[in-house]
Formats: sequence, structure tokens, C-alpha cells
Amino acid sequence: ALKPRWSPDGRKLLYTSYFKNGFPDIYQIDLSSLQRTAFVTFRGTNSSARYSPNGQQVAMVLSGEGNPEIYVSNAQGRQVARRTRTAAVEASPCFSPDGSQLVYTSDAAGGPQLYVMPTSGGQARRLATNISGYCAEPDWSRGNPNLIAFTVRVGRGYQIAVHDLSGRTPTRVVSKAPADAIEPVWLADGRHLVYTQRSPNARRLFILDTETGRSTAISAAGVQVSEPSVHGP
Repeated sequence: ALKPRWSPDGRKLLYTSYFKNGFPDIYQIDLSSLQRTAFVTFRGTNSSARYSPNGQQVAMVLSGEGNPEIYVSNAQGRQVARRTRTAAVEASPCFSPDGSQLVYTSDAAGGPQLYVMPTSGGQARRLATNISGYCAEPDWSRGNPNLIAFTVRVGRGYQIAVHDLSGRTPTRVVSKAPADAIEPVWLADGRHLVYTQRSPNARRLFILDTETGRSTAISAAGVQVSEPSVHGP
């Protein structure tokens, strides 16, 4: 079971699972009944599902028509519509706070970089992060709509960076983890992030203050925990 994501009302979770046929499909759990139902099970891989801020749409990555592309459906997993059409691999879609845009990862430029496009479809534009040849796993802040956090390669490891869409501050690395810092997710205040700190033998969740760079562990040592998702206002 991978990549859990909350519905905005906190009543459901979407996640990717291999449990039925050995291939990744998207499932939904109703948290009041703990009932699990299939959400999307097309041919190929089905993964990275994420609700829009109003809960009426879901973005996801499907490969049934060829290489992995971004798709958008309604909240029931129906009316699935393709949004990207490239020869590249797309991944990790995330809605803007108002739901009008999607940020995602694509290797169209030869390595993973961040792109933004209208949720309804249309021309995508690459974000000029200019910080690394590897930029992935974006998360768009609800507390500050100008900020997008993402995983960036630094040397032989990975850290968390933040891109300011307003252009007032340059893209910057905000974590100082002694191991890999990956999978950032914003808290509602627009300042703090939850992320996974990954070493060869451990995975723990930390809260990061993006202004001071201070990280605080929130999961116990010795327990493998990763791929956080945050529910809040």
C-alpha cells in the first residue's frame, strides 16, 4: 500500500495497492466503515492519485495508453480524461490551492523537472527552478499559494527545496538533513513541511521549519515510516 492521500473532508483516503493482481491500482478507503473499494483499475499502472482542494476531482498517473501520463477524473473515479500527451514520463501530480492548475514531474527535458499546466488541459510550462538536474515530488502550499516544495538532488543525496512562484525569493534548499530528505508535504501554515528522512537502514517522518531549517522527528526510531500525507484546513 503506497502513497496515501486524504480527501479534503478527512473522510476518505486514496492510495495505490498491488494486492489484487500484482499490478498497481488505485483504491479508496472510507474511514467511517474501513471499506475498501477499487477507484481506478485500468490496464497498465495506476498510481499517485490526489484529490483537488474542493474534493470534486482527482489527478492521477495512468500508463494504459502507453507511457505514464497525467489524468483527471471526478471524485468517483469516472469521467477520466487525459491531460498530458508527451513521449516523457509524468509523475506526482498536485493541484494548486484553487484547483485551477496542476504541478507535476516530467523527464521531458532529459531529467526530472517540475511543470505546471491548467487542470482542464492545455500548454504546460516548465518551472525555472534552476537548482538541480533532478526536481521531483512537488507539493503546492495551501497556506501560501506562491510556494511549491519538492525533492531535489544535492550532490549524491537529496534534500527539500522551495520554489517561489512570485519570484520574490530564489529557489532554495531548505532542509539540512544528514540523510536523504524526500517526499515533502506542506502543513496548512505555509511554513512547515512533513517529510521522510531516509538512510540505508531507516525511514522516519520529520517536521521541517522552512524558515530556520530546523527538523524535528515525529515518528519513532526503529519503525520504518514514509510517504506522509497531511489533512488539515
